[in-house]
Amino acid sequence: MKEFQLSFEDQNILLESKIRNIRENRIPLNLILDGLTDIANIGMIFRTADAVRLNKIYLYKVKDDINLKSLKKKSRSAVEYVDHEFISDIEPLIELKKTYKFVVLEKTNLSINYYEYEYKGPICLIIGSEKTGVSNEIINLADVSLHLEMNGVNSSINVAAAASVILYDFLNKYC
Repeated sequence: MKEFQLSFEDQNILLESKIRNIRENRIPLNLILDGLTDIANIGMIFRTADAVRLNKIYLYKVKDDINLKSLKKKSRSAVEYVDHEFISDIEPLIELKKTYKFVVLEKTNLSINYYEYEYKGPICLIIGSEKTGVSNEIINLADVSLHLEMNGVNSSINVAAAASVILYDFLNKYC
């Protein structure tokens, strides 16, 4: 077989096919971002969500007037490939709760270390704001709370880094 360079058109056909395959083969995990404010963190979470083929991101009480151009840049255009929706009140989340198990990433009096959790069924993973964590109204909806054990002086790590740890843990256990 003789090797030859692919044309720009052939490369576009392959890319379109890849994007279609990714959109059709998402993992059964949604992410709810509860009150996040830092565009860099949101962008990084979109990049990780794209990398693991996350189903959808719900931006709860995240200002829907955020600079989408900046978000596109920070997410390296992942915002175009990851389905997402802005939600401003609790009602749509209560509806989601009928279909999905709510798993909160937050240190609580009942939380368990994330690596002990067995992911089953369709899940909404909830990540809280950088300063205040997951809101109590969301914690009250949770089926389970998970935390990352901190072995240093600080009590937490960056929200985007924590989301990445959990998303890849889910992916490894799911696949």
